[in-house]
Amino acid sequence: MKKIKTNIITGFLGVGKTTAILNLLARKPGNEVWAVLVNEFGEIGIDGALLKSQGAVVKEIPGGCMCCVAGLPMQVGLNLLIAKSKPDRLLIEPTGLGHPKQIIDTLTSEHYGDLLDLKATITLVDPRNLSNQRYLNNDNFRDQLALADVVVANKTELCSNEDKRIFESHIASYQPAKLATGWVSQGEVNPEWLAHSRIARQNTKIPRTHAHSNISLPAAALELKEGAPFVRKDNAGQGFFSSGWLFDEKTTFNYDALFNFFSGLDVDRLKAVVKTDQGVYSFNAVKGVLTVNSLPDAIDSRIELINLKELCWNEIERTLLDSST
Repeated sequence: MKKIKTNIITGFLGVGKTTAILNLLARKPGNEVWAVLVNEFGEIGIDGALLKSQGAVVKEIPGGCMCCVAGLPMQVGLNLLIAKSKPDRLLIEPTGLGHPKQIIDTLTSEHYGDLLDLKATITLVDPRNLSNQRYLNNDNFRDQLALADVVVANKTELCSNEDKRIFESHIASYQPAKLATGWVSQGEVNPEWLAHSRIARQNTKIPRTHAHSNISLPAAALELKEGAPFVRKDNAGQGFFSSGWLFDEKTTFNYDALFNFFSGLDVDRLKAVVKTDQGVYSFNAVKGVLTVNSLPDAIDSRIELINLKELCWNEIERTLLDSST
């Protein structure tokens, strides 16, 4: 049996991993089946809805970190995805708070040795974060870069020449040297980078701060109770908090009210796929910068917020409900 070419696409919260995968899917060979295993810190599962729009077979592992618990959540999701799609290429998108070491260990274990051909791990980074101690002091951020085979600077349209200098100097300091680097915007990852082999490394210690106390299988797909117009799910871990809402297919939102609310919301990360009175849109906010894109359709509406500090979720929920019909 031909091994499945596999890549990990990683990077910290809000760096543009899903956009990068969408761009890769848009340029995949027409005769190949590509599958995506995606993990989100929140419980709602929004990335999967976006990725499915490009024709990929998607399996979601919501509500935490698939790299933990000896890879158990990931193995269950991965086995189901492979059995269902029999892909030519597999892309794995961990949560931005995930550590890639355990994922690599799982994918190169005896169980998957004859099944997967693990290629380069591609790590995206916002170069501006390399000047921010909040990121430089974060174990996951540092380890995602250290374990990268290819490092891609994204969101470069927002960067200065000094940001570029710092990026190039920082990446050049790694030993062994990275196989490739890129300076891109809008997640325009070069598909040729997927073909790179992995760098041979000695064992890397996983930071204690990444340990989780709860052992669980992948969360079941979130569903609304009969007659309920929405459901909310909260999550917390690694110093971050999240809250997400799933609304039924009948709920629509006032676009202007939602746009104004999201624009003024002080939150580390916002993701949403929403039905509005002006059509279906995806909303994406990082560090207060909101981007909006039109989508052809959506089955329902999903909103997810992630923040370093716990927010007043009840008040946010009331505002969302006031914006809906």
